[in-house]
Amino acid sequence: MTRKVRIIGGGLTGMLAGLEAHRLGFQDIELHDPADRLGGTALPRMDHGRELRDRCQYFGPAGDPVRSLMASHGIAFEDFENRIGSVSPAPGGDLTYSRGFAGPALYTRELDLAPIRGDSLADRLRAYPADIQGHLTRYCRWYLGAWLDEVHASSAQAMGIGKVFPTSADPADLAATRRSLPLFNDLYDLPAALTGRLDGLTASLPEGGMTSAVLKLQQALIRSGVKIKTPSLVSPDSALAEHGPDDILIWAANPMPLFKALDLVTPRASSKTLTTYVFRLDPAGAAPFQLHNFTATGAVSQISVYETRGQILLSAECVEEVGDVDLRREIHRLMAGFGGAGMTIQEQLAVTMAPRWGCPSVEAVRGIAQLRAVISRRYGSSLVTGGWEAGDLTSRFTAIGTELATARQGAVAAAA
Repeated sequence: MTRKVRIIGGGLTGMLAGLEAHRLGFQDIELHDPADRLGGTALPRMDHGRELRDRCQYFGPAGDPVRSLMASHGIAFEDFENRIGSVSPAPGGDLTYSRGFAGPALYTRELDLAPIRGDSLADRLRAYPADIQGHLTRYCRWYLGAWLDEVHASSAQAMGIGKVFPTSADPADLAATRRSLPLFNDLYDLPAALTGRLDGLTASLPEGGMTSAVLKLQQALIRSGVKIKTPSLVSPDSALAEHGPDDILIWAANPMPLFKALDLVTPRASSKTLTTYVFRLDPAGAAPFQLHNFTATGAVSQISVYETRGQILLSAECVEEVGDVDLRREIHRLMAGFGGAGMTIQEQLAVTMAPRWGCPSVEAVRGIAQLRAVISRRYGSSLVTGGWEAGDLTSRFTAIGTELATARQGAVAAAA
């Protein structure tokens, strides 16, 4: 097989695409990234050997395809109990602390759902009963600050509201209804402790942290013969102009620049700028732990507690900047239901402001579909676009692997 594979984007997705291309038998592989090192957003900032993470990048248990590929190149993983929780509003102004459930846990007077009649986030929320719809609408406006009819429904997963636990429902009745009605299964869920499910109870992280894992992935790419080009800023125009009929181009970077290169109108991309504060912590509970705040009050949207270099750190992702005293008070309030009342929040180590791109607009999703159609007509399977809309690494990697395998079959057929 002599086809050249060119990968644009050296984040974790692009690096895994390079290893997958080699596994499938391609020999001439190039990986381009405009930064001077690989890893992209998967690389945390470092401070005296500690990883200062904006949020934790977890991997699946044994058998997860991403983990399996990384493990095949010598990266060891540590399994741990996937400790998650959420804080939601309760009747009377109280708070509901949910262990083992990362989504909203909301009281409702009824369970009946309406059909989802559109592809916006507002359309998805309108399917819920009025009380749940009201809570979720307030939360989305607090988190996004955007008109929800313009936000795509797929954003629900990125915001943690893909499914709701209706606290007033009988668990056995709800479980039975979810098995019989697909809409109930799509919009409602139960904590694992109430269903006996084992999926999602175990997660993993690379031994030594993400920085070490990225370095080992880069070494694996070099051993596999992948030519790493950094810094290398490849424009869409030049990438497409140099794309030969027998080559394969994997676009693992932001697809938005491709619109102009293909004479299409670039859709408006929606993003939310979040501020993340990292503290050293003397914990009262176990780490790692992830907490989502669905109260639509205060500033903290998500808390991650994790260990690095023998120390416990806490990162608080916030929808706006907040003063130190108010931030510490809010962290204690949210963590109170999870053994955090007695924890001591030590010195602040870092603060960053960065956009989050996991909540696309309706216009952007429709534009991506149009972009895919144009690429398919012009380039067939030789331009790999898999995973652009996926919200998690495993889905992106699986989509790229599927398209790359299709392109390989075409190459074998052409050679024959």
